[in-house]
Amino acid sequence: MMTRILALLLLLPAAAFAHHGAAAYDLGTPTTLQGTVTGFDWRNPHALIHFTADDQAWTAETAGLIILNRAGWTRSSLKAGDRIAITGFRARNGSPSMILQRVVLADGRELNNFVPR
Repeated sequence: MMTRILALLLLLPAAAFAHHGAAAYDLGTPTTLQGTVTGFDWRNPHALIHFTADDQAWTAETAGLIILNRAGWTRSSLKAGDRIAITGFRARNGSPSMILQRVVLADGRELNNFVPR
């Protein structure tokens, strides 16, 4: 029985165990958008910021919640209706999504995501 389990594990591709990170995003070209928050999903493995910019619905994926907590974020850091300047790296596939670098709130406070610049 143990031999069968070991054989099965060896046959599974390594990608099945990998966390794919930011491979889907163009990390060479940061983009900044002015927008309005429409929702903030505080959940694992990554929080999601939903916002509109230039009459288009966008989603920004953040770092994990532990990292956000350490950076000073809380589940109430962003609320629907908040005006933001959001900087991140767009999806390579052209969809209106990005991996977050930072958010600047209307009062000037910056929420950092620890994404390499």
